[in-house]
Amino acid sequence: MKVALVNIPLRVPGSDAWISVPPQGYGGIQWVVANLMDGLLELGHEVFLLGAPGSPAGRPGLTVVPAGEPEEIERWLRTADVDVVHDHSGGVIGPAGLPPGTAFISSHHFTTRPVNPVGCTYSSRAQRAHCGGGDDAPVIPIPVDPARYRSAADQVAKEDFLLFMGRVSPHKGALEAAAFAHACGRRLVLAGPAWEPEYFDEITRRYGSTVEPIGEVGGERRLDLLASAHAVLAMSQAVTGPWGGIWCEPGATVVSEAAVSGTPVVGTGNGCLAEIVPSVGEVVGYGTDFAPDEARRTLAGLPASDEVRRAAVRLWGHVTIAERYVEQYRRLLAGATWK
Repeated sequence: MKVALVNIPLRVPGSDAWISVPPQGYGGIQWVVANLMDGLLELGHEVFLLGAPGSPAGRPGLTVVPAGEPEEIERWLRTADVDVVHDHSGGVIGPAGLPPGTAFISSHHFTTRPVNPVGCTYSSRAQRAHCGGGDDAPVIPIPVDPARYRSAADQVAKEDFLLFMGRVSPHKGALEAAAFAHACGRRLVLAGPAWEPEYFDEITRRYGSTVEPIGEVGGERRLDLLASAHAVLAMSQAVTGPWGGIWCEPGATVVSEAAVSGTPVVGTGNGCLAEIVPSVGEVVGYGTDFAPDEARRTLAGLPASDEVRRAAVRLWGHVTIAERYVEQYRRLLAGATWK
């Protein structure tokens, strides 16, 4: 099968370069696309990657199309010889103008209603309900390819620090992560872009002795952090999100990435986290009020590295998730529809 994967086309801040697949630094959607691409290629499908010019190429079955602007992507798709267009752009492109017989499917990565609800899939049941998806709309979790992360064979030594990796924003719960780390008496490595200075200042003012802000990370350092942390904190909060409305965590890429790296997760029950964290860690409450004894017990009760690795591969392995998407591709090509 020939599959066009459309990444969300974004440029590196302050640069003319496109954010690649996988991304140079911050980029949850780009990691989703990268891991799904791996699964489809392993299953023997042909993949055309759009919306990420300059991404690594040279793999059998993969073509990186030099189309980044929406108009360029649409122009290529109008004459493309593909069976399926799988959109991850959040509606930057749509099904209009595709050649007859081409199936269109989208993976929704946001908390708003999808631009193209017909043929839309969701990362969690919570996201589907929050975004108005029908009960028949497929829920397919975020994939993870173990080969892209540190394995047990790499023998990365575990350290005492806790890790927050993501956008340093209220809805992602960076402040709450700092509060939990402080209650545990552990250092928190804060890895991610801080685009809201007042919020960042509050974190450092209240928990400056606990947090170690290192900014946006990518490449080998990112992989080492995910594998060497004692635990990853995914403390998403039910507050106003970046697109308005109350934030419902849609898919949480970092949870599967941490787990496949052998690192358990402590997270809130916001959105998808209530569905995925219990398999690889512990769920805690919202806010910053963590009792030290309880926080330390939570850390002490986390599952072992081998256990969370096995759970990640079983639940979210890239080939398993790619197979689930291929099933939907075939349904759409056979005339099925959902909304």
